[in-house]
Amino acid sequence: MTATAPGGGPRQVLDVVRHLPADEFRIAVAGPRDQRFAADLRTLGVELDEIGVDTLRVFPLTLRAVERIVRDTRADLVHTHGKGAGLYGRLAAWLVGVPAVHTFHGIHYESYSRVGRRIYLALERWLAGQTHTVINVSNAQQAEALDLGVARPGQSVVVVNGIDVGELDARPASERARLGLKIDDQVVGCVARFDPIKKHEVLVDALAIVAKRRPNVVLLLAGEGPEKARIERRSAELKVRVVVPDGEIAWTTNLYSSCDLYVTASSKEGLPLAPLEAMASERAVIATDVPGHRDVVAHDTGLLVSPEEGAPALAAAIESLLDDPERRRRMGRAGRERVLRDFTVQSMVAKTAEVYRAAAASREASRRA
Repeated sequence: MTATAPGGGPRQVLDVVRHLPADEFRIAVAGPRDQRFAADLRTLGVELDEIGVDTLRVFPLTLRAVERIVRDTRADLVHTHGKGAGLYGRLAAWLVGVPAVHTFHGIHYESYSRVGRRIYLALERWLAGQTHTVINVSNAQQAEALDLGVARPGQSVVVVNGIDVGELDARPASERARLGLKIDDQVVGCVARFDPIKKHEVLVDALAIVAKRRPNVVLLLAGEGPEKARIERRSAELKVRVVVPDGEIAWTTNLYSSCDLYVTASSKEGLPLAPLEAMASERAVIATDVPGHRDVVAHDTGLLVSPEEGAPALAAAIESLLDDPERRRRMGRAGRERVLRDFTVQSMVAKTAEVYRAAAASREASRRA
């Protein structure tokens, strides 16, 4: 069961469906209605078992719907991605008596009130006790999960996110002209949902500083989300050139090929996929020095910038690499090598399959006991 809005969870689900051995595993996917995600699943021969958005607002009805799906599919285990899916999916697995696996794609609760944080963490700690295995997508995230008690020693593993480099390579390169970019533009790219935690405003502020000395610098932003209109307004106010491609271009071409540099200003991550794709596309990466980014960006593949230093430090890092194309190329080549070595979808799926086998075996053992 998964959240279906664009993000790490749905991407990982699609990759698992695509690459998990079909002769060993049968997969059913459930989640809120989302046309793009459902269409992507359909191309893989899987129909999304939809849980209506309105139903999600009513706890008993949603739990009953998820429990029905678990029973009807005769699931041997339930794997959940996302907060809502993690709640309903794990409760349903507990009620039916099948093991649950949960993946955290970042542990985000800082925006909650003090009371909200306490309730969220208390609930996650209880759910951890009903979960066979908690998967963390980075070492930094696992350390945080264990410290918070939302994962337990001996029941938590790290399975780092991976990307399908072959699929990425097969996408046609995006055309600068189609994006409204000029040949001599210096393009700084970021592919991320427009969410407060992504700190797009810091990127815009940094580009405003850079643009004072480099009028040909352009910020290429791809994504959707609640912050999109606000970020576009801020860009206009600061007179920052911003290009936001439509979804068709963003998802069917390799946008990184139109970038000179990839930059992300997120305040927190699990293990982000877009920087990995940028690295696989031989682009140097500048990222804020926060958990998740530290697991991805090495000294030879990019630069880490303290988030406390804000837009001026980010702008200085951007200018330093825009001034040094040879260094960018070296970092890009090293980044692709790092992805091929440490962050492939094949490795991610193989380790996920190991978790599934262990969870299924535990159920079989309990049956025999």
